[in-house]
Amino acid sequence: MNVRETAFAILKKIYIEKKLATEVYPSFLEKLEDERDKRLTLEIVYGVNRFKGRLEYVLSKFANKNRTEADIWLLMLTGVYQLLFLTRTPAYAVIHQTVEVAKKINPKVSGFVNAVLKSVSRSKNSISFPSKENLSDYIQYTLSFPLFLGMKWVADYGEEKALKIMKSLNLKKPVVFRCFKDVSPLKKDYIVHKTPYIEGSYHGNIPVFMIRAAECYIMNEASQLAPELLRNFKGRFALDAASSPGGKGFLLKSFGNFDEVVFNDVSVDRLEKILENSRELLLNVSAITMSDFTKPAFKENSVDAVILDAPCSGTGTISGHPEIKWIRTPQNLKSKTSVQKKMLKNAFDVVKKGGVVVYSVCSMEKEEGEAIVSDFVSSVENAKIFEPFEYSTENIRRSFSKFYKEGLGLRILPDKFLDGFFVAAIRKE
Repeated sequence: MNVRETAFAILKKIYIEKKLATEVYPSFLEKLEDERDKRLTLEIVYGVNRFKGRLEYVLSKFANKNRTEADIWLLMLTGVYQLLFLTRTPAYAVIHQTVEVAKKINPKVSGFVNAVLKSVSRSKNSISFPSKENLSDYIQYTLSFPLFLGMKWVADYGEEKALKIMKSLNLKKPVVFRCFKDVSPLKKDYIVHKTPYIEGSYHGNIPVFMIRAAECYIMNEASQLAPELLRNFKGRFALDAASSPGGKGFLLKSFGNFDEVVFNDVSVDRLEKILENSRELLLNVSAITMSDFTKPAFKENSVDAVILDAPCSGTGTISGHPEIKWIRTPQNLKSKTSVQKKMLKNAFDVVKKGGVVVYSVCSMEKEEGEAIVSDFVSSVENAKIFEPFEYSTENIRRSFSKFYKEGLGLRILPDKFLDGFFVAAIRKE
């Protein structure tokens, strides 16, 4: 398959199987030999996912979605994205190659695809998009978010903040990495910049394999916050309860404040990912267990601290996974709340008296963050949310205190660097 055909096939699989792009594209990219073809394929896949609403708006001016075969509509969206955003590729080349893919799907519609994309190409600079005076259209077609999700955030955060969240999640964030040793090997050949929130984090236009070779780990600063809240907490055992791929536990281990950090996850594949990452980072991981943390798997009152990065809807990571916007539904936004409640209870049971549970989710949904934690502490007498910077550094306090709401935790709002996150620290009194 060529680039356009491969991109179309990846998108189709994402939308049919409701999977993340990272779960789908590796097997397809293996069939492309040229690295430039691989990059262009991913550019189209991520671009269509990021701006699907805007692309639909443009395409609907020249074709009727209800009268167009679903596969052909999706294929034309890939063409519209290239015509609007990939200015280095001549329009005639985009149209020709998209039509060639259409011929393989249904030869009878190739002329239709050709005519529609030519019309888009001629008119693209004269198309205006809805303003926020028409809020529903602005959310769907200008900001490219499903209406149900945009309006939910308007209700949860207020209109001004919700629109800012959506704009931030449409940004391509720089690749942020945390170095466990010395960043100087990367500085010899690349320009490396410090990130604004956490000391020891950097960003730069550096190949991933070089980042790993330098014993650095790709990890958003919001994700780094959970272990950073335990940087100065001392104890014998810490548990990273849902650890894979291991980043939070790696950070916790690097601080050296615990005799042992236990890495736990639910499957062999997930544990193997932790071990693979630890080997690349030259970190010794000696305590690793496999258990379903929704069920009691550890002795009560047996560890000093637990990090629970619970499974969630992932809506705070839309910048890096824009397909989440289109594969989530109103129903499955809340589908993991029962799991989160069980896991938080088990984390609290495992921790000793005086110990701490740090609960986090990479979600913008308050049902998965604030509601889970507040409901738990209100029903458990000796559970108390406390000021989360007690065991962190002053740098962390300065960087993140603006996100703290007393009695609830830290609601991290996305920006140029940060993913959306929720983090809370709970003490067993």
